[in-house]
Amino acid sequence: METRAYKNWWILAANGLIAVLFGLLLLGFTEDVIRKIVFYFGVIVLICGLALVALAIRNIKKDKGSLVIILEAVVTIAIGLIIVVQPSESLKLFLTLIGIWAVIIGIVQLVILINIKDALSNKNILLISALITISVGIALMFAPISFVLGILKVFGVVSCALGILMIYFSFVLRAVKFVPEKKEEVAK
Repeated sequence: METRAYKNWWILAANGLIAVLFGLLLLGFTEDVIRKIVFYFGVIVLICGLALVALAIRNIKKDKGSLVIILEAVVTIAIGLIIVVQPSESLKLFLTLIGIWAVIIGIVQLVILINIKDALSNKNILLISALITISVGIALMFAPISFVLGILKVFGVVSCALGILMIYFSFVLRAVKFVPEKKEEVAK
């Protein structure tokens, strides 16, 4: 008697399809799409700032402390306005700051490597990590948008390839038949 070994093969196929669609979405990202995403993020930040203003007004009516909420609302609204008015420059600034942070982290990793090199058995991993971190940081500092678009394209290709593999293996699993072994009774 044959039975299917993997009855839910379609779950793997559906996940593969989702991975392919996600990969195609990433491949379709352009600088304009990223700018629009940043713009809408700025709108969301602005709405959050306005919600904080409403909360501060409610606290004032209830005679509760609201100074911190008002300050937070002003800062949030200012950040939201800056992002909405200058989405490209805001994104470049954000990515550049991440690049600076990555370079600092890479340098810290190198300092750690130099200071404890005798205690580590496999120092090459820390060295490679530091060099990659510094390289990514430098790329983000000098070409933030281009670097991010390049990374998105790589992730898109990998996602499409993995999705296609998952779909292929789901159909392989669908075709697998399982024949249960007959258990021989042990004579007593």
